[in-house]
Amino acid sequence: MFLPVRGGGAVVTELSDTAPEFLAEREGQIHRLDRQLSELQLGQSSLVTVLGEPGTGRSALLRAAVARAREAGLPAVLARCSPAETDLRFGVVSQITAGLAGAGYPAVSRRLWAEDQTTATLIPALCGAFAALARKHPLLIALDDAQWADEESKAWLAAMAQRLRYVPILLVQAGTPAEGGAAGSATEPGPVPHSVIQVPPLSERGVRQVIASRYAGPVDGAFVTAATEATAGSPAVLLAVLDHFALASLSPVARHVQVLLERAAEVSGDRVAGSLSRLPADALALLRVIAVCEGGLGFDLLTSLAEPRTMSPEQALSFLLRLGLVTGGEHPRPVSPLIADLALAGMDAGERQALATRSVELGYRAVIAEDLLARLLLNAPPVGAGWVTNLLRRVARRYRLDDDHESAAVLLGRALREPVEGEQRQRLLIELAMTEVGRSPATSDRRLQQVLLNSGPEVPVSVLLQAADLLNSRGDASAAYRAVATAYARQEAGGADAGSLAAIGWLAENECATDPVLPVRSFPDPLDRSGDPVPAGVAAWMLAARGRHMSRARELARAAFRLKGEDQPFGPRIHAAKALCLADEVAEAVIGLDEVLADARRCGARAPAALALIQRSRCEMRRGNLGQAWSDLAAARAELPLTSWHPRVVPYFVSMEARLHLAGQSVEEAKQALAQELPAGADQGAAWAMLLYARASVHMELADPEAALRDINECGRVLLSRGWTNPAVLSWRSVAAAAHSACGNGEAARRLAVEAVERAREWGAPSALGLAHLCASRVLSGAEAMSELEHAVRVLRDSVSRGSYARALSLLEAARKIPTPLGGLTMASRDRAETAVAERSPTPKQTPQHLLTAQEERVAVLAATGRSNANIASILSVSVRTVELRLTGIYRKLAITSRNELASRLAPIPATRNVGD
Repeated sequence: MFLPVRGGGAVVTELSDTAPEFLAEREGQIHRLDRQLSELQLGQSSLVTVLGEPGTGRSALLRAAVARAREAGLPAVLARCSPAETDLRFGVVSQITAGLAGAGYPAVSRRLWAEDQTTATLIPALCGAFAALARKHPLLIALDDAQWADEESKAWLAAMAQRLRYVPILLVQAGTPAEGGAAGSATEPGPVPHSVIQVPPLSERGVRQVIASRYAGPVDGAFVTAATEATAGSPAVLLAVLDHFALASLSPVARHVQVLLERAAEVSGDRVAGSLSRLPADALALLRVIAVCEGGLGFDLLTSLAEPRTMSPEQALSFLLRLGLVTGGEHPRPVSPLIADLALAGMDAGERQALATRSVELGYRAVIAEDLLARLLLNAPPVGAGWVTNLLRRVARRYRLDDDHESAAVLLGRALREPVEGEQRQRLLIELAMTEVGRSPATSDRRLQQVLLNSGPEVPVSVLLQAADLLNSRGDASAAYRAVATAYARQEAGGADAGSLAAIGWLAENECATDPVLPVRSFPDPLDRSGDPVPAGVAAWMLAARGRHMSRARELARAAFRLKGEDQPFGPRIHAAKALCLADEVAEAVIGLDEVLADARRCGARAPAALALIQRSRCEMRRGNLGQAWSDLAAARAELPLTSWHPRVVPYFVSMEARLHLAGQSVEEAKQALAQELPAGADQGAAWAMLLYARASVHMELADPEAALRDINECGRVLLSRGWTNPAVLSWRSVAAAAHSACGNGEAARRLAVEAVERAREWGAPSALGLAHLCASRVLSGAEAMSELEHAVRVLRDSVSRGSYARALSLLEAARKIPTPLGGLTMASRDRAETAVAERSPTPKQTPQHLLTAQEERVAVLAATGRSNANIASILSVSVRTVELRLTGIYRKLAITSRNELASRLAPIPATRNVGD
């Protein structure tokens, strides 16, 4: 058998007696060649094709195979093909015969070559001569860059392949995978086994091995990573770079990465330039057309832009494929940007632009696909035609909805180079800002500010409103306030109706009310314009945050949801949903947020979509659907990562995670969530109050009331500074009362508990009032505590807070059975009492909604209001089939058979709110 590779397949011997050649990550390929050589020694023939891009080490593998065959005493020869010899008749055969003769194995006599024979007669004679040699000694013939073999040699190789069943010959040919395996064109598979060996670029591990083989000591990980990327895993480029490092006495460490990048670029450029220098004029012209079009045109159209003079289009393309300069397929493209740049370097700017313009005109006339035409436009100068901007916007929108925001941004940036002004330009800026918010949020904000600050009277208020809404949604309230104030003043001075714009400004103003630099302008109260849907949504939130006029807040919130569509502001609707949630209209709030989410996703507005998801998570947590709440929170974080938000918003996400852990009784996980590092400026927004509330709650669970008191007092200060006094927003007074009570401050605890109940009663939502009663019962004692607990049970019985009702009911039964005054129970004894009674406590009143999952309830509410299955599917972003299946499950759970029965079984939707609008 053939001897295995020494050193685990890492060391081979070159044809000459020079130092061994190191081959990293080629053990598998060498092993397969070893097996073929072993079979050759046993008299078995085979064909082997080695495929790899230039520079990946194909030639090294062939040299290794030839060297190992010679070590085993076999005649072996390596012939190298080149573009310069493709017209040399039998050039490859001449190399093979000369190589064998030099090694002492003459295969062809001089007489045979001297005779003036035709190809038809010479090929059989040559085959007979090589077969005679192989009968004496099993023979290895290796052919490098087989795609460049001359036609006569290809014909001889094909003829030899058909004779391999009779004589022991191993034919190994190497080439590029272009043209579907161009090397295969030299010898077609014959009657003997034919195997293909792929030679991929080096991985980072392989690059590390090569570097370690050249340098003693540890290898710098950062340098290895940079080298892998800079050389694209090419051993040839990597070795050239390392040679330069050796000559310059540089070590492969991180501080020399810049030298690595520069040298790798030089080597890669030199290799490509060498390939380009061998191109015939027609092939170069075709390559330049391909580079300009970047895959936008099919081959048939490309040839009309680069008409050949001496070569056929197919010959020119074949030349490019064999050199590995372009990809195959219907739409050829340069295999790398470097090749495109070097190919176009010989053209002046005017020629390139003229060629790009011609390609666009040709593609437009040929009615090619829009995404391909958009690709052509990227390299073209401004066209000035109206269809260009519209097409780029359409294609960018599709990319954006497919989460390819980078490609969408490139197309929209190209659209801005067209001569567009006024409303169309501002809409382009808004779309580009939506696209950039994840990758470059600061740039996104600047574009939106540009729309607000630079728009003239020709730009409708609706465009400014969209920019203001998106700018405010990412969280930079100060920037939003200033830009909206400027735009509002300009519109007001021009006599335009800017009440909706003022409502967005009010939201920003309220958020940054405590900033060190106070706002210089106050926007009108949104209640003054609450007849319009946008101010109505903001006014609903204003009333809800202040805990006043719940019924009016509900009406305004429902009015806000008359707005439909992706071009309508999202923020007012999200705030309207907040108001509905605080008013215990959680099902309505969730349905409204579903609509917002569907609209936001349809246009690629990632920040509003994430805000809708996190608010939906809060709604689900409020009614005890923790699984759905966690799912929505995860979806919100996936929609737009935390690094893309303004620091003011980050605490909102962190506090929600902690509160969901607490709701699931995972105190340690909540503590860990709150321990994560926050960006500078995170403590400047209203979301900071939510983080402080979560911290205080964790401190109370860990029996540290002093720390809880510090955080909860600051939480109250942040909320009161904005006028948010409603305990339904955050029940900070109740937590502060519990902390004071645990610290022995009975009077302060009593005052805060009573105030929390009064505030909740003023607002009127059952869940907020019941929770205030429940918390008061824990800091009061005796009859007062029992009275508060009884009120809590009575109020919470039919509320959305199922968990709070179950806790209140358990505590009430425990208090009636345990003689110790309720106020005297320790926290541990209360928990034990709740646990002991929980199993015996009656379950909360089961309304139809309580029987349904969160997703089923959404479907049920929409169906009960007359929505079609298709419309429900669109709102919830599911298939129609999913809606049908869920409705079937709903009917089964509620023991009904029709939508009419469904509407009668569900809690009635108020007449002032038509969910179907």
